[in-house]
Order: sequence, then structure tokens, then C-alpha cells
Amino acid sequence: MLRLVPKSNLDDPDRLKASINRHLSGFEYRTQASLFGLPLVHICRGGVGSPGMARGIIAIGDVAVGVFALGSLAFGFIAVGAAAFGVISIAALAFGLAAIGASGVGIVSLAAVAVGYWAWGAIAIGVHAHGAIAIGLSAVGALSISPKGVILAK
Repeated sequence: MLRLVPKSNLDDPDRLKASINRHLSGFEYRTQASLFGLPLVHICRGGVGSPGMARGIIAIGDVAVGVFALGSLAFGFIAVGAAAFGVISIAALAFGLAAIGASGVGIVSLAAVAVGYWAWGAIAIGVHAHGAIAIGLSAVGALSISPKGVILAK
């Protein structure tokens, strides 16, 4: 019989089991080269029985710690992820000197909800706040709350 459709994993129990195990098991890659005792690149995806933590100059994983960290939870000089902590953080929830994301806390914060010395966002709270709703000593926005009072732009 001529079969034009490729065989799916559901038709073969062994292929289905292998596919499920591939997604449940973790993955890890680490370069042999290192700098300051850390591998140059460490990639670690968690799974059943895997820690999922990557540590390296470039770290990519569920939890990533490195100079450049990319992960669900990232810690590094440059941190990118769902939640990130670093000098430069880009994340849904960003904390750092420069925080960019949905919500950010940092010296310079660019986020939908921004908190920082210089804050830009829909809601900005800081010494210098710029946003639709701005709260700070120097606040500029459609609704500004500052020592000058509450100002509603027309």
C-alpha cells in the first residue's frame, strides 16, 4: 500500500515513547574551554532528574548564571529572561541598573510599569518619571503627581 502521509509517532508506540522521553529528559552542553573557571558556553535544559541550571560566561538554561545569561530565571551582567537580575536586564520582570521589560526596577527603567531614578513607562515612578501616569519629583505625563501637585494634562 502506498502511504503519502509520513508515519506519525502515534502510530508507533516505540517512537511515541522515544519522543516523550526526549521532551522529559534534560539536555546539557558545556564547552571544554573555560575562563575564570567557568565554561565559555553552558546550555542546560532541565527535565526529569536534571537541575536545569547553567553556569558559564554565556549561560542558557531554565536558571542561568553568567556574564550573558538567558533563561526563565537569569542572573548576569546582561540578563535576559522571564525574570532577570543584572546590570542590564531585559525581561518580563527586570531588576538591574538598566531594566527593560513589562515591569522594571532599576536606576534607568523602561517598562510598562517602571520604577527607578529615571523611569519611562505607562506607569512611571521615579525621581524623573515620564509616562501616562507619572509619579516623582520631576513627573511628566497625562497624569502627573509631583511636589507641584496633581496635574491632569488636557
